[in-house]
Amino acid sequence: MKFFNGIRLSAKTGIILWVAIHAILIILGLSVPWKMDSDLYSILPDSNEIKNVSEAEKELSSRTVRNITVLVGHEDFEVARSAAVALDRMFKEDSSFEETRLFVNENAMNEMREFFFKHRYTLQGKTIREMFAKGDFESLKNRALQKIYGSFSMTDLNHLDEDPFLLGDAAFENFVQNSPMSLSRFVLRDSVLYATDSNATYVMWNAVLSKNVSAFSSEEHIIARMNHVLDSLKMAQPGLLVAKSGVPFHSFESSDRAKSEIAWISGVSIVLILLLLLYVFRSPVPILATLSTIAVGIFTALASTWFVFGNVHVFTFVFGTSIIGVSIDYAVHFFVHRKAGVRNVRSCIIKGLLLGFLTTELSYIALTFADFSLLRQMAVFSIVGLLSAFLTITLLFHAVFENSIVSSEGTEAQSVPANLPTRLPTVFLNAYAKLPKWGVRLIFALFVLALLPGLKQLHIHTDIGNFYTMNDEIKASETLTSKLNNLGIAPSYFIVEGKQDHILLENEELLTERLNQAEKEGLVKSYLAVSNIIPSGRFQAGSILDLEKLAFGIKKRWTEILINNEFPQMLAPNVRNYLTEIGVENHSIFVKSLLLSQDFIDFEKIDKNDRFVDVDLKNDFPQSLSFLLQMLWIGHIGDKYYSAVLPLHVSDEFDAQKIAEGLPNVYAVNKMQNINHALTKISHVSIALVGVAYAIVFLILVIVYKFKDAIRIIRAPVLASLFAASIFGYMNIDFNFFAIVGVILTLGIGIDYALFFREGGRSNLTTALAIMLSAMTTIISFGSLACSAFVPVHTFGLAVLLGISCCFFISPFSAKR
Repeated sequence: MKFFNGIRLSAKTGIILWVAIHAILIILGLSVPWKMDSDLYSILPDSNEIKNVSEAEKELSSRTVRNITVLVGHEDFEVARSAAVALDRMFKEDSSFEETRLFVNENAMNEMREFFFKHRYTLQGKTIREMFAKGDFESLKNRALQKIYGSFSMTDLNHLDEDPFLLGDAAFENFVQNSPMSLSRFVLRDSVLYATDSNATYVMWNAVLSKNVSAFSSEEHIIARMNHVLDSLKMAQPGLLVAKSGVPFHSFESSDRAKSEIAWISGVSIVLILLLLLYVFRSPVPILATLSTIAVGIFTALASTWFVFGNVHVFTFVFGTSIIGVSIDYAVHFFVHRKAGVRNVRSCIIKGLLLGFLTTELSYIALTFADFSLLRQMAVFSIVGLLSAFLTITLLFHAVFENSIVSSEGTEAQSVPANLPTRLPTVFLNAYAKLPKWGVRLIFALFVLALLPGLKQLHIHTDIGNFYTMNDEIKASETLTSKLNNLGIAPSYFIVEGKQDHILLENEELLTERLNQAEKEGLVKSYLAVSNIIPSGRFQAGSILDLEKLAFGIKKRWTEILINNEFPQMLAPNVRNYLTEIGVENHSIFVKSLLLSQDFIDFEKIDKNDRFVDVDLKNDFPQSLSFLLQMLWIGHIGDKYYSAVLPLHVSDEFDAQKIAEGLPNVYAVNKMQNINHALTKISHVSIALVGVAYAIVFLILVIVYKFKDAIRIIRAPVLASLFAASIFGYMNIDFNFFAIVGVILTLGIGIDYALFFREGGRSNLTTALAIMLSAMTTIISFGSLACSAFVPVHTFGLAVLLGISCCFFISPFSAKR
């Protein structure tokens, strides 16, 4: 049997070849662990501004997206507290949570005070450090006297002999002022944190989800179980209020909504397509064969993508599966021609099928060069899936459904296809046949002119902030939680890097100098930074040296003082007088504590194997400090250390990029803005890549059909894509990344219509019916996506609906007159 320009291939050989290719692709996929990724952040592109710290940014994001907060409220504090206790008891040991937090140790503040007392000489804030550095004894003394003798002072004076300047109290105050505690409306009562709003008292419950918790909704999902428990608590206690905050609640709600939406959209579109195919073919065989083609294509594409990338993102599967739906066109053409009486279908359709396949593949191959993992995954998925569909039609279908080998003279379809509905195709073709040449030219001229205003208004931009809309309940919960926490974390923040932990803190301190200036200028109210609480080693050592100079009047090695037993005598006269004034008789206690206190705080420690390892932030620090450090200290990634600095309550004039300018180890990050910029840039790159691919396609068409016919063929998908873009412009809808993916799909599908019309001719009812059926199934499957409330899916579906509809009506002009 002849195959592809004279290559002879038997049916048996074709089946063996089909099995071998699919087996290789599937075995390669099965050779690696399968992982379905649902994390949106994992596939979002990095902008050039943060590529150097992208792993640190992802680590920080992976922590924050697992945090949840539940506020349980009631007009009676005891009722709210009891409900929060019941919630905590229900989920405290649940494996879906890494940790839960309701109760605050009553001794937590005492533990904090003891910690900062122990490190009072090293963990001082900027104000006290400046007093040390300037030798400002009077300010240091007056501050302490005010605390000691003040009427409303709550300062603990039990350590006055060791700490006559109350530096432990100063270090603790610095922590409070530079932590979320200084802004939050939550206070401690009966071992829980509570706040009041609108006559209701809200008790805070926090939790961190385990890393293995899926983002997909299900009845057994931890968020679903939590919602059920909270609903039960509200039913059991009238008047109970609940506010839920955190990314997991949004992910669950969005996933749950998407599941139900996709279920009915897919259900309706599948039923309509099946009814349409059943009406045309009057047999389940073509339907089952078509569905099998798609299923095999999807599975092969899935396995191959897993092998290439190590995982497959759910977006790749959703959009890739839709793109594989193009393969239905191949099957439709095969079975329509077969039912029309064509005895060697493959020979009849192979030229149009092969050219359509190659042009579509070239478009997706071009996309593999885009610097965006999701786009590359979708491209590989589609390349392999379409290859599978093409091989199934040309090798397997030919062997299974064509029983005789005939010459090329027996390949033409009947002029009036038997047992096929031809009324609509006849009307369709007659409408085009009646158009004079000048009428065709006029239609195209008016069409192009109509596109121009829309294209002029087109805005190519992607804003992921528009991809999800909170429902009223979640929106109210987030508003209340934000109001009571009162953090006001800005969209822009900073990631700081350093080769070692102390270098990182020094780099952070350079940034905080600029933030302090911005604070004075009213650009930012406050900010959270590790170095504000735990200074760099340079500052810690400098604090002790400066204080020794202030206390002793001169710098003297403490070993000399110990040897000569000069503790009291070495104190500066003004310091001795001050100690006497406040009733400290034994001056040696203070001197010893100062000289022997060299306990620096570091983020590295030496383990039993003499290796430097990161400290345990959770267990090596008091609880309240630990929570703050875990929020800000990203830690060791690769060969560097990273931390985050978070500005709070910024003004409209605050410019993070400007503040970070000139600091080589500081990166300003605005996740949403960076992603939007990167996606918009990738959109332009994708259009350019597909443009290059289409230029190659055009050259191929020129070689095969000559220049004039090549123009006729390629104008259909190109004008259809411009039509979709123009409508987006007219409707003032952002032409975002997902709309561009839809246009790329239009280019891939649309050229098939033009090629088949060119090969079959405008008078061929079989070709017209096959194209019409392909277009209708595509419009039903993709057009239904335009009904989705999920913006990426809606935009993608709308772009395909507009493009394919337009392309279908333009394609007949590609045929020979």
